[in-house]
Amino acid sequence: MGVKSYSVKTDGSKYLSANFKVSEFKCNDGSDVVKISDELVSLLQKIRDHFGKAVVINSGYRTAAYNKKVGGASKSQHVQGTAADIVISGVSPLEVAQYAEYLQPKSGGIGVYTTFTHVDVRTTRSRWDSRSGKEVVVSGWPGYSEETELDKAVAWITSAGIMQGNSDGDLMLDQPLTRKQYVLLEYRKHLAGLK
Repeated sequence: MGVKSYSVKTDGSKYLSANFKVSEFKCNDGSDVVKISDELVSLLQKIRDHFGKAVVINSGYRTAAYNKKVGGASKSQHVQGTAADIVISGVSPLEVAQYAEYLQPKSGGIGVYTTFTHVDVRTTRSRWDSRSGKEVVVSGWPGYSEETELDKAVAWITSAGIMQGNSDGDLMLDQPLTRKQYVLLEYRKHLAGLK
């Protein structure tokens, strides 16, 4: 895990990825030094790309003194430069957590709060829910699945009765469409008013 040190004064406007600059990770106490994990930047960029909206970092790197002042955990990932508390406008903290869980199912820390989501890139796995004001350990944040357009098309064409699978239920998508299947597909499009 590559954690690098930067100066907000000299590196603040430097882009670490397509959408994240050094200054976004700075400690809220105004200190100049900021530690940032390359892996964290990569995770945040994936989250930003997925939702297609800005990811606001409420708290990134924290100095040990600032972390103590705000009541952070004694071994906080923020102090190491491997954590961020984030908000995405119009996306609930739970939705962010579910996508983060999909991205790192076996590692990292993911915590859900009432107004933000904590994500970190620790090598071990930790999950918690703090929406009640009290931190409760949870097993994870399931709920997101990466369903492709092909998956949706296969489900639709099967449920519409246009194509049936073999004895194993496999549609054998590498096989050509028969004329009978094509005619049925076109007819159903006609009935639905599609062109």
